[in-house]
Amino acid sequence: MNKKQKFFCEEYVRTNDFKKASENAGYSLKTTNKLLKDEKISSYIKELKSKNNMAKSQEVIDCLTEIMRGKVLEEGKSKAITIKERLKAAELLGKVYAIFGQKQDISNDEPVFIVGSEEIKD
Repeated sequence: MNKKQKFFCEEYVRTNDFKKASENAGYSLKTTNKLLKDEKISSYIKELKSKNNMAKSQEVIDCLTEIMRGKVLEEGKSKAITIKERLKAAELLGKVYAIFGQKQDISNDEPVFIVGSEEIKD
């Protein structure tokens, strides 16, 4: 296996998208289909996946962003994302970037005076 093929395998495992991996490695989709059928290539991909099954933080953020925007590919085909899934992804991204801020305590023990109470009729 040459360096370009190894790079393709590593990109495929990193992105989980054979189209991106083939583009990044400089292969056409036709060549990529041949590569994926090659036993050495598929064995190396399985080996890499078994070693590299922990997602990196940027990978998680990228995935959540794609889900939030409804741009998810599954096995090279678009997958419909529900609004519930998109909102959950947005919520998780909001937590990552702390855009919601801290919860404010609005309880107040100070008395409230109502001005003009004599005008209020029972």
